[in-house]
Amino acid sequence: MSELTEADKANIRVVWEKLAADPEGNGRTVVLRLFTDYPETKKYFQHFKNISTQEEMQKSAQIKRHGKAVMNKLTSIFEKLDDWAAVCTILDTMAERHVHKHKVEVYNFQIIFNLIVMIMGESLGSSFTPEIRESWVKTFNIIYDHLEDSYKKYEAAS
Repeated sequence: MSELTEADKANIRVVWEKLAADPEGNGRTVVLRLFTDYPETKKYFQHFKNISTQEEMQKSAQIKRHGKAVMNKLTSIFEKLDDWAAVCTILDTMAERHVHKHKVEVYNFQIIFNLIVMIMGESLGSSFTPEIRESWVKTFNIIYDHLEDSYKKYEAAS
């Protein structure tokens, strides 16, 4: 995270504070968008395979739970922007679980990160300035690069 400036960190924190206030609602929005825009990603979720309509997805307690888990994990990362070692520990654990337990390819993280930036732009409107957007893109690129390196390590050890 050394590539992040103090302004980048402030941009992340100001936006995330708003989003973290409703982890279930915002998390569900992200997961619904993921499944709508990338329906092939449902294959990674045993409980979601038979949920096909938008109405079923909106009502799904499992989607709400998973969305909240995604938001809470991101919160744990963004709360530690000043402690890269702690962020790496979180990301390494996440990578290991997604490689060994969930069998999810790393590129799916890039998909979800891009969706989150897109959703923020749509929902925050003009307050999601180009500078704030760039801070988010930069942050997610740093996170993704670390996840990709972690994936390589865990896949090589398999």
